[in-house]
Amino acid sequence: MTCNIVSPFLFLFYFLLQFTCNLAQAPAMAPIPPAQSSAPASPPPTISSPPAPLSSPIVASAPAPGPSGPPNVIKILAKAGSCSTFIKLLQVTHEVGEITSYLNKSNSLTMFVPPDGAFLNLKTGTLNSFSDQRKADLVKFHILPSYFSLSQFQTASNPVPTQAGGTTNREFPINITTNGTAVNITTGIVNASLTSTIYTDSQLAIYQVDKVLLPLKFFVPPLPPAPAPAPSKPQKDDPSSDSSSVNVVPSGATSLLPHMFRGMVYPGSFFFFSVCFVYMS
Repeated sequence: MTCNIVSPFLFLFYFLLQFTCNLAQAPAMAPIPPAQSSAPASPPPTISSPPAPLSSPIVASAPAPGPSGPPNVIKILAKAGSCSTFIKLLQVTHEVGEITSYLNKSNSLTMFVPPDGAFLNLKTGTLNSFSDQRKADLVKFHILPSYFSLSQFQTASNPVPTQAGGTTNREFPINITTNGTAVNITTGIVNASLTSTIYTDSQLAIYQVDKVLLPLKFFVPPLPPAPAPAPSKPQKDDPSSDSSSVNVVPSGATSLLPHMFRGMVYPGSFFFFSVCFVYMS
């Protein structure tokens, strides 16, 4: 009974052992290829010969930035504030264009700018009474054609010429004097003082003054030109200094002198001798 039960188990064990060995010796299955798409395969790329090496491109260097333009006087004064009247004068007289052109040529300037309050302190109607030419001269009278730092005012040679004109015959000069750090400006009509520095660089200096600079020429007529010297008169001949006139007598007068002398002497002698004869007799 025991043998009958063991035999089937032995047979089953043998069968499993054989099956396991066969599986271990069976070759591995080939991988299943992926499904191909229905689109036709693109042909392989054609390999062309490499192109010749290109020379390195020439990169143009960026141009150096040009020099900046001259300072914008209108913007400087607008930023400073309280200069609207002087700004208006610069624009109405077109002097702002002249200033820009002058600075563009590497020239230097010094400007004296009165605030709005200084214009209000003028006699009523003074500014409106000026002609367009006088307004332009007034603006130029506040500009010096050279750069002055605060320290350079101490060595200024008076009278100082302005953009309005020269320094002679009551034209448009000013006198600048210093007392320590104080700078005073005299026009012959107005005595003003420099109150602050609005802007300064190596080309342009803008200072604020407490009064409007009024030229002497606006209120005092220029001196008349000196008269031309009169032509010298020719000197008269002095007979005493002329040797040719000494003892010069006309020939006719020379011949009559002896006869006149004889005519006076002979009758007198006859009369004298006649008187003497009568007296003696």
